[in-house]
Amino acid sequence: MTAIRPQFQPDLARYREDYPILADTTYMNSNSMGAMPRQAVAALAQYAADWAREGVEVWPHWFDVLQATADSAARFLGAPAGQTILNQNVAYFQAAVASALDFSGPRNKVVVEALQFPNVLYVWDRYRELGADLHLVPSDDGMTIPLERMLAAIDERTAIVPISHGIYVSGALQDVKAICARAHEVGALVMVDVYQTVGVMPIDVHEWDADLVVGGSHKWLCGGPGTAFMWMKPALRERMRPRLTGWMGHADPFNFEAPPIRYASDHRHFLAGTPSMPAYYVARAAYENLHAIGLDRIRAHNLALAHIIIERAQARGLTVHSPLADDQRTGFVAVDFPSSEAASKQLIAERFKLDWRPNCGLRLGPHFYNTEAEVQRLMDRVAVLAGRA
Repeated sequence: MTAIRPQFQPDLARYREDYPILADTTYMNSNSMGAMPRQAVAALAQYAADWAREGVEVWPHWFDVLQATADSAARFLGAPAGQTILNQNVAYFQAAVASALDFSGPRNKVVVEALQFPNVLYVWDRYRELGADLHLVPSDDGMTIPLERMLAAIDERTAIVPISHGIYVSGALQDVKAICARAHEVGALVMVDVYQTVGVMPIDVHEWDADLVVGGSHKWLCGGPGTAFMWMKPALRERMRPRLTGWMGHADPFNFEAPPIRYASDHRHFLAGTPSMPAYYVARAAYENLHAIGLDRIRAHNLALAHIIIERAQARGLTVHSPLADDQRTGFVAVDFPSSEAASKQLIAERFKLDWRPNCGLRLGPHFYNTEAEVQRLMDRVAVLAGRA
């Protein structure tokens, strides 16, 4: 994938009117939850109107919405239509994939970075009771995982490597392509969680040669909670038979057959219970602006704004708890100093939206709707609150 150079995209300011909170707020927390687009209101109204008009007969239309939303999400992954499914959250997809694996034999090792988001670790830790050997690859700096250490941990006993593309406490990117290549040498699967990166940088599941990719909508995609997605290599469909399932994963869900389940022969076999339709309406609407802009432009603008954060923080002697190189960092920059937690609360009170994490500090995530002037104002306040003005 061609490297993207930092470049301000001032014309993207025209999209600001689509995000009501920007009228009185400097919104720099898209790495945690993106700003709500005004189109979400119309999408929820459309959901209610469809339901009110059709009643139970709305299901065929809802299935069309579900598929359209899934195919729209797939575009952010570089995946073709018809191979991506939706559910409420990534934890479900992690658990469903784990439920399709057999940990009773010698190939029972699960290799994951120790800096993985705890939500994912909770899922895999529970499978220890079924024989999973959970191997956490440690970090030396609390910010990155050495690639060599990750590759060395993957061996012939490894069943799956459920990694994050971007590490949530630092924004450090992992070399997914190299990890996939090593895993495939020993016959292991790789599931990549792109929640920290999807919507702020281009992704190509085929270039990675990943087996499964999961992500969700409420961060950079600005699609609100309740919409997560998973892409899977078509060749895995027969091999992966999840124990965590439901009526939507059935070959003919409205047949209401007695068990055992007849899995759908296509990507739907990893679906479970009744879908979260209101969330899918919202996500489908939210994606449109990002598709119209394009991820290359979003990334170029994000990098240019991130440079301001890094340069201003370094000039004031603050700790940058993120990689400095553009090709090693996702969309946010972590800035830390002794009083950063208290500073985060004061900034939020002043309508600067951001978040704070332990062993990380302030996570500052500029998106396509942020301007250079906004970032400069934020860093002015950070310097004052850090006592470094």
